[in-house]
Parts: sequence; C-alpha cells; structure tokens
Amino acid sequence: MLNLKNISKVFHTDEVETTALNQINMEIDEGEFIAIMGPSGCGKSTLLNIIGMLDSASDGEYWFQGQDISNNSEKELAGIRKNNLGFIFQNFNLIRFHSGR
Repeated sequence: MLNLKNISKVFHTDEVETTALNQINMEIDEGEFIAIMGPSGCGKSTLLNIIGMLDSASDGEYWFQGQDISNNSEKELAGIRKNNLGFIFQNFNLIRFHSGR
C-alpha cells in the first residue's frame, strides 16, 4: 500500500516558479488498479515519477508499505524500487551495441 499526504512539487528556474502538484492526497491499496488521467501539463508524469520514487516531492509525506520514505536516501529508494516496483516507460532508449544477453 502507498499513501501520499499533502504532496506538492514545485519546479524553480531563475525567473519562474511552477507548481506541478499542490497538496495531493492519495491512497492505493495492495492489488488495487488505478488510472491517472488529465490534460497535458496537469502533473500526471510528475505524480508518477514521485510514486515511482524517481523524483521526490517538494513537500508532504510518502508512505510505502507502512513506512515513511519521504526522507530516504537514493540508495534506500533504489532498493525499494528494485524489490517492489516495475516500470513501463512510454519512451525508452536502448543501447545499440548491447544485445541484452
């Protein structure tokens, strides 16, 4: 199970501050299927990157299997991803000279 509590994500440049997610609350139970839908630019990919532990929130709490992982190290998050998550990316880049064997 995962639980997001007041998750926000803000991107900063020298001139602009863009809020991609603003206090998102979500709970997904084990075995549950969900769909994340919305128009282009509404924050779907940002949310999925946070859920997939590929990016971190600017604010809020992320609970995964009963543990707050909001402040876990990158190494700890990699271990959680390795043992618990799978990804199918829309775009992927294969290394041409690597056969995959």
